[in-house]
Amino acid sequence: MTGRTGSCPADSSRRNLALAGLERIGLTDRARQVFTETEMLPAVGAGVLGLQCRRDDGPVAGLLARLNHERTMREVTAERVMLHGLRGHCNSPIAGYCVTEPDGQLSLRGMAFSRDGSTFVHAHYWGESLNDPAVLRSRVCAELLRQGARDIISGIPHCPGKG
Repeated sequence: MTGRTGSCPADSSRRNLALAGLERIGLTDRARQVFTETEMLPAVGAGVLGLQCRRDDGPVAGLLARLNHERTMREVTAERVMLHGLRGHCNSPIAGYCVTEPDGQLSLRGMAFSRDGSTFVHAHYWGESLNDPAVLRSRVCAELLRQGARDIISGIPHCPGKG
């Protein structure tokens, strides 16, 4: 897609675009397939806008608190603490997606992939009675590590100039 005009390059059949972007420019009719999270798990925190301010800026912190969406905050917290628990680095192909199910339970899916995608591990757990993002992350991390996530992540080089 080229800018807001919506013109497509001649060979656009192999492009993956965010549906939200197509909606924004009024071109949802051009979407040939919309992937579900079971078909293509997104990167941790994908699509979430994070806002921050200085700790000592009370008025701005108050405004930001009014913008916070608690359900999204719980979901992205589960995703981020899962990523932290796996000790990934800047090149780690780790995916995570947390949603709040209609019954209120958190549902967290996590995956780690080898660089070429030939090896991967997958885990999916629900929050159950506690519905605590940290507990849920622990269960997903433990299962991914049991399946070999550490070896997959360790086998991918770090970013140049980073440890």
